[in-house]
Amino acid sequence: MLDTYTLYTDGGSRGNPGPAGIGFVLETNGETSCQGGAFIGTTTNNVAEYRALIWGVENALAHDVDDLSISCDSELLVKQLLGEYRVKNADLKPLFLELNALLRKFDSWKARHIPREENVRADALANEAMDAKDQVGEPCVDFLLPPISEQLTIEEVSSEAWAAKSAPSSGRYELTVRDHFDAAHHLYDYPGQCRNLHGHTWDVEVTVASSSLNELGMVYDFAVLKEDLKAVLDVYDHADLNVIPPFDTISPTAENLARIICEALQRQITQPGVIVSAVVVWESPIAKLVYRPR
Repeated sequence: MLDTYTLYTDGGSRGNPGPAGIGFVLETNGETSCQGGAFIGTTTNNVAEYRALIWGVENALAHDVDDLSISCDSELLVKQLLGEYRVKNADLKPLFLELNALLRKFDSWKARHIPREENVRADALANEAMDAKDQVGEPCVDFLLPPISEQLTIEEVSSEAWAAKSAPSSGRYELTVRDHFDAAHHLYDYPGQCRNLHGHTWDVEVTVASSSLNELGMVYDFAVLKEDLKAVLDVYDHADLNVIPPFDTISPTAENLARIICEALQRQITQPGVIVSAVVVWESPIAKLVYRPR
């Protein structure tokens, strides 16, 4: 019979943010293989949940696990991991990237949300570690806090301090993704046929740029940028643009559409050092408009 590995994880803080602890239990065919709890300093509940799962996954890899089943009582974490929720919080995005890089090392993995009463052992280890302000249990891989001078990477990973740790470069990296949506519109006061309601399949290209890389050696995750763009375009898909603000007051030209999409993405993308450098809107296969913010 093949071994079945289940990883239970939990993290929390007393105060949110406040003193925080994490815990995990790795089971093999219902028997405990390794478990641990760790004090991780001052941070938020959600960061602690991510740190707990990352540490648990590291221990599963050290235990030579090929196929992993994850059980966690954080619905947010599980839904973000499965792609049902987007990761908007700047503190969580790099942790999400780190976690996904680790999960790619397994042959297969799955995750499910469980109620707190099914996660009492991982919760108890997290609380025991908070009380002791130390590591507890018998993990395969110790949890190591960064030196005090570097702890911004835990609590303020969205700050300039985190961006400064990425690889320096004298050039600039650019990353481009493309998506589309179908919509109708008409142009206000246009002296021609386009003043009448008509439709397009709009192709939209977005380019983001940075002179530095994140801790995974990326400008920005392609998958996350695709999600960011899709979230912006979903508002317009199969709709009449003229009834959607601000196009109820300004004409939905390709120029205005590109600028509004760009501004929405600028609000969406919060990774330090990453800018939206261009938005390209194609009205047809032979006609495009490029908007570059200053």
